[in-house]
Amino acid sequence: MRARKAVLLIIAISLIASLFFPWVIIESKNLVLTGMRTDGTTFGKPGLLTLLFAALIILFSFVPRVWAHRICLFFGAFAVGWAVRNFLLLSTCQGGECPQRQMAFYVYLISSILLLVAVLLQDMKLPTAEKIER
Repeated sequence: MRARKAVLLIIAISLIASLFFPWVIIESKNLVLTGMRTDGTTFGKPGLLTLLFAALIILFSFVPRVWAHRICLFFGAFAVGWAVRNFLLLSTCQGGECPQRQMAFYVYLISSILLLVAVLLQDMKLPTAEKIER
């Protein structure tokens, strides 16, 4: 396994691990929200889609085809958008109370951005012009 793929795998595992740690604490309602548990709110489970994106990126990053690399780029960009959406939605002050952001929430956001960077830095050999003409 190449070093870039190993780094991508480590970043994806840290992204998945951050889904199970506390993201936000809402003190007035005694709620601790994670990516997989948002009981007491109407946020749903924002970590499920992130889990799907990370799994697909891991799967397609080991396929040595151009189309697989493009799928990784798509899911990586979508994962960053989803992470920014979750970060803004779950940590927004509502009704005069601001939730306390926890460290795993920052790890989630940063690792999703790093995952996209790792996908962008993968070396993919494109077919040359001679192979296309034949």
